[in-house]
Amino acid sequence: EHASRPKVPMLKRFRGEDLGESGSRRVSYDAIAEYAKSGRSRCHGCSKAIADKELRIALMLQDEEGYKSTSWCHFQCFFKHKETKKLRGPEEIVGLSKLKPEDRQNIEDGFAALKGGLPPASIKRKSADSADAGESEPAPKAATKATPKKRAKKK
Repeated sequence: EHASRPKVPMLKRFRGEDLGESGSRRVSYDAIAEYAKSGRSRCHGCSKAIADKELRIALMLQDEEGYKSTSWCHFQCFFKHKETKKLRGPEEIVGLSKLKPEDRQNIEDGFAALKGGLPPASIKRKSADSADAGESEPAPKAATKATPKKRAKKK
């Protein structure tokens, strides 16, 4: 009669005993930050690609059984995500210490703005220079296919 609505993953905090025997195989953190290892990941917020070596932050969203999935976001999209408000602060982000100092500061400033009541759209990533926090934008790719060479016929 009633079509069951799909369960939307969200940031939940389960106690270890609530997870059962498979609890030890699940990640214990709620967020992680790193530089993208390739250009294949998509932002959960805007659905656009996250460029290679660009800062990305993931929320570990859980289903009702406690299994977590990685939900990568651009810096600005991360602070617009409704589940980000459930984090206590940057201390909950794994990998923060491995980031460039200016990116760590941007994340700390983002949480301060979020906790201070500023709208998420106002949180911007500050850069050390005109490039994105010292990272260069990917150069436009040249034609990927080489022009085929004519082969000499063997006699």
